[in-house]
Amino acid sequence: MKLIGNTILITGGSEGIGLELARALLPDNRVIICGRNDDKLQRAKAALPGLLIEQCDLTDERQRNALVARLLASYPQLDLLINNAGGKQPVDLLEGDDNDSAMARDLALNFIAPAALCNALLPQLRARPRAAIVNITTGLVYLPKAEQAFYCAAKAALHSYSESLRWRLQETSVEVYEVLMPLVDTQFHLGQLPDSVPAISAEQAARLTLQGIRAGCHQIRPGKSRLARWLALLAPQRGMRLVNG
Repeated sequence: MKLIGNTILITGGSEGIGLELARALLPDNRVIICGRNDDKLQRAKAALPGLLIEQCDLTDERQRNALVARLLASYPQLDLLINNAGGKQPVDLLEGDDNDSAMARDLALNFIAPAALCNALLPQLRARPRAAIVNITTGLVYLPKAEQAFYCAAKAALHSYSESLRWRLQETSVEVYEVLMPLVDTQFHLGQLPDSVPAISAEQAARLTLQGIRAGCHQIRPGKSRLARWLALLAPQRGMRLVNG
């Protein structure tokens, strides 16, 4: 996938990895970011002249549908979707009082929203001569963290969906990429950066993501995500002990 001359939507683009992706892509592309927090969106726009912003809570079906309608009307050249938005609810699986609501929130944001956005935009993307979908997941799909059980399960669902979607679209103009992120030094991982597992920066995560896309690598595993995959295959119990402390 060439990363020049595209019209790109980045979800969760107002901070962290999403903002670094926007920063890297903006010089050669038209970039739209969306997010829930208007203040963060406005700060991103002020920092990156030329950036386009859309406020939307992607877990709200009506807001998501309205966003899609605006995109199709205003940006008929849209040809690259980066599903970067995500979030997690810490849980104790032995304490079930709040687990149902945490499960619903994690599934809504980390699986249902990106999959629904793919469904809604797929006809537009298929109409373009070249297009791509990039789904951001996590190395924890290989070795899930118990205190983030529903987040890991939702990302594992997105991982599986990405595989199926790539297979189904292999004869079309739409490529499907997945980026299985390691620990990244952002607000998302605040307070979860053990010395034994060094985090990469958001800038590095964005750079390795774009490097992988340019190389045509449909599964991109920056940093320790590659190690997580091999541990899951060769020493799963050891890997789970390392991840879960």
